[in-house]
Amino acid sequence: MKILCVSNYYPPFYEGGYEISVKETMDFMEGSGHTVYVLCGTKGIPPKEIDLQDTPRAGIPHRVLNYIDYVSPSFQNKHQVEKHNYRRTMNTLRYVQPDLIYFGNMKGISIAPILAVQKQNIPRVFDIGDLWPRIYLSRNLSSIMNRFLKRVIPGTIGGNIKIDPVIVPSRWMKSELLSTYGSKHVFVIPRGIALPPCQIRHSSKPLRFIFAGRIEPLKGLDLIITAAKKLVETIPDFALDIYGDGDQEYLNECREKIRISGMEMHFNFLGRYHDVSQILPQYDVLLMPTLAREAFGRIIIEAMAARLIVIATDAYGPSEIICSGTDGFLFKRGSVQSLTDAVLAVQALDIQKLDSIRNNARRKVEEQYEIKLVKKRVQHLIEEIAKNPKRGIK
Repeated sequence: MKILCVSNYYPPFYEGGYEISVKETMDFMEGSGHTVYVLCGTKGIPPKEIDLQDTPRAGIPHRVLNYIDYVSPSFQNKHQVEKHNYRRTMNTLRYVQPDLIYFGNMKGISIAPILAVQKQNIPRVFDIGDLWPRIYLSRNLSSIMNRFLKRVIPGTIGGNIKIDPVIVPSRWMKSELLSTYGSKHVFVIPRGIALPPCQIRHSSKPLRFIFAGRIEPLKGLDLIITAAKKLVETIPDFALDIYGDGDQEYLNECREKIRISGMEMHFNFLGRYHDVSQILPQYDVLLMPTLAREAFGRIIIEAMAARLIVIATDAYGPSEIICSGTDGFLFKRGSVQSLTDAVLAVQALDIQKLDSIRNNARRKVEEQYEIKLVKKRVQHLIEEIAKNPKRGIK
């Protein structure tokens, strides 16, 4: 079977775990004997080389799609991107003649590729790892009018899109797709990871804490900074190593908050680390105080696989992974006091209990999130959709 994957970014150029998972699926399908083509955005291609991209080749990302400028949005920019991406997609479809389209993250590249695929009536499946459809399917009056005008004005790229069938990594996302975006066939298949070697290292104190992820307001790093003043009263040697980059203004605010509170010795900003799984075994506890509506939480299962104890928000994706008190801990979303209590509760556990939770965490990933187990489910679904695109999936 020939599969064409369409996504805004494609590793080694990506924003998060969503794009990584899409590539892992394509790698698995390729390893299972299918031919994979990738059509994606120009991220990673020097501007002077963008127009030199040759025809699509199996196994090599075809980086030719343009991005909408959200910093300085304009109708002209959106129109140009839509026309360009529609044309590029149609050309790729004619050249590749795929049996199935696998849509990844469409944020920034418009819905033009979806419209092109719909016009050709090719079987398709959506892998939705965040709620990018809300960008294009907003129900406010101006967005509805804009979509209507695109359908009736000659020369514009517009129309109704069908987000169906869909693979999502969590149950809450399934509910969202069914209730808000008109999807009919939504399948929950979690993210998976390749298991690192099981390094048996018994717990000891002081515990070592890590934060890893994009540094932006919705990731909640400031909650830990606020909680630290209380934490060090009970845990004088509390320290947090912070891996990641992102919103520079927010990062500066966090640094200033640390300075004002006199907590400099308790926080270490270590920048972005390309493969965080390599450093996780150095730590005991991952803090994930996210305020976002996390689709899943790949870093959670990476940490659990490395036998870390994860303390995460009790909502959305994280709450579907962790059984609080058994293989990790959950705290009330956005609550500094609840986060503080959770950290202190972990600190108070004896070594035997800490090791038990760490072992449970590793076992859960082995049984539910090992990459081959997960991707075999995706493979079966893709093959069934290719065979029965109109009848749906049993």
